[in-house]
Amino acid sequence: MSREESITMAELNRYEVIKSLLDGKLTNKEAGRSLQLTVRQIQRIKKRVFGEGVRGVFHGNKGRKPLHAFSAEFKGEAMDLFKRKYFDFNFSHLSDYLLEAEAIKIGRETLRKWLRAAGLGGKKHRQPAHRKRRIRCGKEGQMLFLDGSPHAWFGQVQSTLILCTDDSTGKPLYGLFQPQEDLEGCFLVCRHVFEKQGLPGCFYLDKASQFTTTRYGGTHYSIHIINKPTHFERAMQELSVGTIFADSPQARGRGERINGSFQDRLVAEMRVKGIDSYSAANRYLNQIFIPKYGRRFGVQPREKTSAWRKIPAHIDLRNILCRRYLRTVNNDNTISVDAQIIQLMPTASHPHLVKAKVIVNRWLDGSWHIYNRDAGEVPCKLFELSLNKLGALG
Repeated sequence: MSREESITMAELNRYEVIKSLLDGKLTNKEAGRSLQLTVRQIQRIKKRVFGEGVRGVFHGNKGRKPLHAFSAEFKGEAMDLFKRKYFDFNFSHLSDYLLEAEAIKIGRETLRKWLRAAGLGGKKHRQPAHRKRRIRCGKEGQMLFLDGSPHAWFGQVQSTLILCTDDSTGKPLYGLFQPQEDLEGCFLVCRHVFEKQGLPGCFYLDKASQFTTTRYGGTHYSIHIINKPTHFERAMQELSVGTIFADSPQARGRGERINGSFQDRLVAEMRVKGIDSYSAANRYLNQIFIPKYGRRFGVQPREKTSAWRKIPAHIDLRNILCRRYLRTVNNDNTISVDAQIIQLMPTASHPHLVKAKVIVNRWLDGSWHIYNRDAGEVPCKLFELSLNKLGALG
């Protein structure tokens, strides 16, 4: 008997039952009950055993190579490709990307079997704690996640991905790579989403300092300062966009999981593409990866109606998604904001604004814009002291 025809315990048991049937010790019905087969199946096997002996219990494909089986050369090439180029892809991602980038179609389970047998690939995931599932929002745009994820996204230097995701569909909407998560980066992501989609119902956020005030205790913080909204909270209030703050990362599970998925898939793809700069990473993220990810993993919202709201015509997002300060004009028609002295210029209707209240907006492009209730927008310029003047003042 050849290696391919070596008999298994199950086949040996089947042969002994059929042999007893041929010896007249069992009926067809009794043999079928023992092997959990029909009488018709028993009769076919009995006929084969009578003519072929023990080989009659073998499956017809035993020892034959399946028609759809991969050749040893093809398997070797796929394994070499993984070790050389795609070593940090997980099984599912590797299956998707091989078809996309290499025109090679191999199922996830086939890859898992090959790579596991060779001691390669696969990332272990911790068993999650038992938690109650929160049902997704029914409408698209009803609730968004906005979060920063620090990681070595490209190259060896750690950077931060600020990502906005829709809860109802699980689709990422826009992302931005920056050295760290800050207010300006969050505002830039919001502006891209708002201008493309509209205004959402609310944001589900962590308690990062750019989102909400978390400084409690200590005599140097007054109740007024503690309760004062942040620039982000103030902006969302003006746009009638709600803010919900989670008490733990687990409360924002879907938002956290998509960050983990991006750290797995996106890092590997950008390495393969040789991306090593912020500009290239941001282009690849928003033009290629996010649309592809949304098609692959996005789900349809439960409700057909959308929660996105059109931006009112009178609203200028540049004057809302910005840092804003309230100041009183000094006797020399200057104001001071964050150690920056700003000189206010006269207007046709107001030659000076001494002691007047003004709103100071610093736009995302770094420019300053001053507004007064009666004078409207006030022209201004930054007041810069030369080094000689600074020395004289010292």
